[in-house]
Order: sequence, then C-alpha cells, then structure tokens
Amino acid sequence: MAFYMYGEEEIEGIIRAQQRLRLRFCVAVFILLLAACVVALTRPEWIFGAHERARLWVIGALFVFFVGPLGENLVRWRSRPARLRESLARTSIEVSESGIRMEEPGQIRQLARGEIVRAEETPWGLYLRTRDRYRWMLISKRIGEFDTLKRKIGELGVPLMQAASAPNWEELAGVLIFTATMICAIFAHSIAMLAVNLGVAILIAIAGFKVVSANPDNLPKMRWARLGIFLPVAMTAAMLWSRIRG
Repeated sequence: MAFYMYGEEEIEGIIRAQQRLRLRFCVAVFILLLAACVVALTRPEWIFGAHERARLWVIGALFVFFVGPLGENLVRWRSRPARLRESLARTSIEVSESGIRMEEPGQIRQLARGEIVRAEETPWGLYLRTRDRYRWMLISKRIGEFDTLKRKIGELGVPLMQAASAPNWEELAGVLIFTATMICAIFAHSIAMLAVNLGVAILIAIAGFKVVSANPDNLPKMRWARLGIFLPVAMTAAMLWSRIRG
C-alpha cells in the first residue's frame, strides 16, 4: 500500500495556473457580455431570435452560463486560492492491491482493481479506465512522485498505454450539439425545424444523463448538471408550443 499527495511546489504551480485561467475567463466573459448588450440594443433580432419568448430564455441563459460564473469568480477572487490550497493539501491517492482510492475534502472516489482494465496516459495525467467508458478516474500529473505512482499501478497488472486520442472526445461533441440545439431553438422559424431540434435535444439529454450518472462518486456534486442537461428540451418545447399556438 502506498500514498501519494501534492507537494508544496506542485500546489503553488496549480494555484498560479488556475489564477491565470480564471483571469482569462473573466476577461473573455466580460467582452462577450459587453458585446451581447451592444447587439441587444442595436440589432436585437441577432441575439433574441425569431420568437417573442426567446428573449427571456436568452437573458436567463446569459445569467446562468456567464453572469453567474463571472460574479462568483470576482466575489471569491481572493478566497478561492486559499480554499484550493487547502483542498489540494488534503488530497491523497492510495494505491493498494485491492484498487485505487482518491480522497478529497468532501469526496472519496475509488476503483477496485477488478474494475480497472487499463490506464491511459495523457499530457495532463493518467486516466484509469473501466469497462464502462464513462466511469473513470483521472490522476493528475502534478501529484507528487507521479512516475513512482504510475510504476506502482503497472505492478498491479494494469496495462499502461499512451492515449491514442483525446479521452471521451464524444463528450465534447455532445457539448457542442447541446449548445447548437439551444441556439436552434432560439433562431429556428419553422415548426418542422423545431420538431427535429426537439428530437435531437431529447437524444442528447438522455445520453448526457447516462454519462453524468456513470460515476456514482460524482453524483452529489452533479445534481444541477443532471437537470441542466434537459434545458434545450425545455427551450425547444416552449418555442415549438408557441409556434403551434401562434
């Protein structure tokens, strides 16, 4: 049995990287919201689409996906690094013959040795894969003694390999289609197009719900995500109903 934790140098490196990422996010969101306000005042049809009801949906989406996260980042700009430092300092990974256990504040993730079919190495860490493609564990490359940890996992008989492509690339494709269905719901004019979009949104919602639910260890933190997956369905259904009645 062996334990691995983040060292001070790794923790400070992660915090600096997170701060840079948050700064870029805040700048990008501020520019996007400023542009949205200008477009809403000068060319409202470009952002509010073809339906009267779309206005509230667009404003709601802007607040949920951009205004809210921006406000949270600004309010917690000073406190978040300290919280992240404490969280990383208390994170540990246990490698034993029975499996891999990752303990973080408020969460424990574990995979039994019999569940792990292979380990895929990427530039940012090691993905431990199970037979369920969407149940996995990521070990960051910044963890202390990463090479020793990787060797220890290999000694358990877990095949180690380089990832041939981005892990679960279809999840990224799903996010893009998820976004496209919301945009289509806002700008589509015809009932037929909205009906097709509703069917696609339902399929994406079902698939997304399955993916999010594949890791039971994550479920306590993913309640809102599991509901949010159905947002395009609700949007498209509302727009379609409006067009049918109108």
